[in-house]
Amino acid sequence: MKTKYAALVIGLTIVMLTASIVVSAPRNELTMRFIKVLNMNTKSNDLSSLPGDTQITPLFIRSTQKGEIDLTMLIAYDDRITSIAKQIMNTTIIPLIFSVSTMPFMDINFQPELLTFEQNGKKWSPVANNDSGALFPLDETIPFGGKLTEKQPHQGVIMLPGWFDMNNPIEINYKSFRKVCLLK
Repeated sequence: MKTKYAALVIGLTIVMLTASIVVSAPRNELTMRFIKVLNMNTKSNDLSSLPGDTQITPLFIRSTQKGEIDLTMLIAYDDRITSIAKQIMNTTIIPLIFSVSTMPFMDINFQPELLTFEQNGKKWSPVANNDSGALFPLDETIPFGGKLTEKQPHQGVIMLPGWFDMNNPIEINYKSFRKVCLLK
């Protein structure tokens, strides 16, 4: 029960701090906005509109059979959110905020428990279990995992264990997709 309450409090805190980053947007408007940002020159004034020190990392998951993009994952990391989460949970954890969407005219089965994070030879995957506190949706009415349609992105938080060093790259795996990312 304590884990469920803590997860709810952290979720509400994250929603308040990142309302301008991760919001429900029909027809992938959120994904398209971030794709635009990625294509801009880093000296563009438009990049300054991103809030604070929030780092956003995009991942484009391609199907091995088709070679087309199946999923777009936007991963947001913020030191302030991590600090608040550590205080609430009274343990060292690293919250990553995910917004996962699919391309137009596609329905995909998204399984967040298939995500694997690796650093320095150590691997970790979230458990899709309400009591673990490692994985939860930002909105109780929209799941974080399961059938994903073009009209409704799934948004949630994955709590990485504290042994991950956010100053160093982390390898993220999903099914056959692998990418090394610096999330901070």
